[in-house]
Amino acid sequence: MVDAVAKAEPMAAPKVGWATLATVSLGYLLVSWGMAPISAILPTISADLGVDVTAAGWIMNSYFLLLVGTILIAGRIGDLFGHRRVFAAGVLIFGLASIAAGLANRFEPLVVARAIQGLGGAMVFGTSLALVAEAVPASRRGLAIGILTMSSGAASLVGVAFSTYAVEGLSWHWAFFIPLPIWVAALVAAWRLPTGASSGSRAQIDWQGGLLLFAGLTVLMLSLNHFHEGEESFTEGSYYHLPMHALAIVLLLAFAWVETRVPQPLLQLSMLRDGRFAGGVLANGVAHMSMLASSFLLPFLLERGRGLAPTDTGVLLLTMQACMLICSLGAGVLYDRVRSPALGWVTLGGIVGGLMLLGVVGASLPYGVLVAISGLLGAGLGGFTTVNNTAVMSGVGAGRLGFASGMVETTRQLGHSVGVSMSSSIMAGALAGVAATQLPRAYAAGFEQATLIMGLISAVGLLAIVLPHLPRGRGAVERGKGLTTVTRRPVTT
Repeated sequence: MVDAVAKAEPMAAPKVGWATLATVSLGYLLVSWGMAPISAILPTISADLGVDVTAAGWIMNSYFLLLVGTILIAGRIGDLFGHRRVFAAGVLIFGLASIAAGLANRFEPLVVARAIQGLGGAMVFGTSLALVAEAVPASRRGLAIGILTMSSGAASLVGVAFSTYAVEGLSWHWAFFIPLPIWVAALVAAWRLPTGASSGSRAQIDWQGGLLLFAGLTVLMLSLNHFHEGEESFTEGSYYHLPMHALAIVLLLAFAWVETRVPQPLLQLSMLRDGRFAGGVLANGVAHMSMLASSFLLPFLLERGRGLAPTDTGVLLLTMQACMLICSLGAGVLYDRVRSPALGWVTLGGIVGGLMLLGVVGASLPYGVLVAISGLLGAGLGGFTTVNNTAVMSGVGAGRLGFASGMVETTRQLGHSVGVSMSSSIMAGALAGVAATQLPRAYAAGFEQATLIMGLISAVGLLAIVLPHLPRGRGAVERGKGLTTVTRRPVTT
């Protein structure tokens, strides 16, 4: 039957929705501007507004709270009412919130505007991969998602440069105004896209589950940050962390219980029974968690552990970003040709190897070797993100693209937050009670401890994408209950 259907397929090359891909890439670049470019100028913003470092953290955390907590809901609404509608509304909300953030002269309005930016970002991120999967055939999807990954990296590179220039030559307010031309272009292009199919009603949206998920993820993210008095260590703040951890677990367990009892669950547990899909989204979160932790820690090792200049840190991070951009596109082109899961294994394996090497001897390596390893890590993340996301989105049916897109972005953004929180906690533990003369060694020790732990966690992600492809796991995949609707199931990682 499969052969008969395959023979009946037209031989003409499938059309690629380049207009959709360009529009989604613009939106992706726009909302990615709310991350690294703003983080780079937080010291200036906090000084101007007269707030301390802990309060300044809310300028970023308010963005991530709404972003992580609503991505799955945005993806589900996109499945029901059309991904283009949700995407365009997200672009509109993000741009308006950017204007409000740029006009803010006080701390509280800025935090509120950033939270609304996060909501708009969730609507864009939660539907982007679904739009690309709808518009681009499986044979060209690796290239398309590689371009999408590049747009996110470009936002980090170009956005940081423009934001720091705005701070030095104008004011930090302009960091929010600079991307507005991109916003206008993305908004016009989004509304000109085809609406797409929609077959939903408000009754099909799991609002109860969405509220519990948002509350659980919010408390989890808050529990991983040091919003308490005293030293930034778990021991000193256990009175804060332990109750928050417990509350997060209770809320997430309540969410899981609700999802088993509603007719249209927000979290489609049947898809998580597919080892390849579950492994892909798990590895995605682990990879981004480990990488952001390493990029967060490397400046501390170089500047405070070795006394190097910030320009040395800039060269290292620029190398990492450049390698990520190049390999994200190259991996997409290669994956379209070979369709081999081994590409995902090799690229994630490169991340594991690089982090393990840094964890064992990273503090004693010459600067040039650290730059080379950073390039390896960036190449691994760019290649893995493209290959893994292509595989995940190619392995689900049309009616579940929004959920899959939301899961990919939820694990990515949650990984970012967890990675920074874990690595900063490990570093704080290494610095606790250390004399000023011993601080360089303490920074080096904390760096090695944190990167070694991240390397081990990355190895778990590698196992998650390898094990479903072993012969023992094939029977379980074949027994899946219609997780895909394609005639010939694509190879996934």
